[in-house]
Amino acid sequence: MKDAYERRALLLHLGDVLEGISCLSRSGSQYSTLGEALAAEDSLVSFTWLGFIDANIAPRQLAGQAAAAFFLWPKSLLDEKLNRPLFASTVQHDLFAGNPSGWERYVAERKKDVAWFAEGVQGPSAEEPDTARTTGLTRWPWP
Repeated sequence: MKDAYERRALLLHLGDVLEGISCLSRSGSQYSTLGEALAAEDSLVSFTWLGFIDANIAPRQLAGQAAAAFFLWPKSLLDEKLNRPLFASTVQHDLFAGNPSGWERYVAERKKDVAWFAEGVQGPSAEEPDTARTTGLTRWPWP
C-alpha cells in the first residue's frame, strides 16, 4: 500500500509541475526572469517548487528544462518496479545544476511524501556550471 501512496504523491507532484509551467507560460512571457514572475504573479505563489529554482532563469527556459526533467516520470511510474534514483536524478540534472541550496529544499519537500526520494543521488555543487544558463544554449536545438 505504501508503494501506491508514493506513486500517487509523485504523480500529484508531476501534475503540480505541469500546472505551474502552464501558469508561468501564460503570464511569464512578459518577465525576463522567474524571480520577476514570482514577485508579480499571485497565481504562481502556490507552486512552492518554483521558489527552489534559480530565480535568474528565463520562464521560457524553465519550461524546457522542466519538460526534460520530468518527461520520464509518467512511463516510469507505471513500471512494476520503480527505478527510484531516476526520479530525482533527472530533476537534479535538468533543474538544479549549480543550485545546491535549491536542490536541498526541493528534496526536503519531496521527502515529506516520498521518504526515499533522492536517496543515492548526489546533489549539485555550487561550482557545477549550468551550461544552458551560461552559454545560452538549451537542451534542444529548436526555439
